[in-house]
Amino acid sequence: MQPLPATLPAPDRTLDATGTLCPVPIVETAKAVKALAEGAVLLVLATDPGVATDMPMWCKAMRHEHLATFRDGATWKSYLRKRGRGAGR
Repeated sequence: MQPLPATLPAPDRTLDATGTLCPVPIVETAKAVKALAEGAVLLVLATDPGVATDMPMWCKAMRHEHLATFRDGATWKSYLRKRGRGAGR
């Protein structure tokens, strides 16, 4: 698939969830997001192809901004931005 788009922001943190299966990548993402400041960008690395559908749905449910999820070789890369306090609540 496509390489890393140049328009994506540099991540504030990278979470390596490679080698794990659903629901671990999303559970670990939820933990990581709690430790981030509002507006921070998280890059999640995963090998479970389910992250391609799970991450956008989780971001929508949690009201975080899903920036992109794409395959880069054997790894899936998913970018999200932590929502601010007033977002959607």
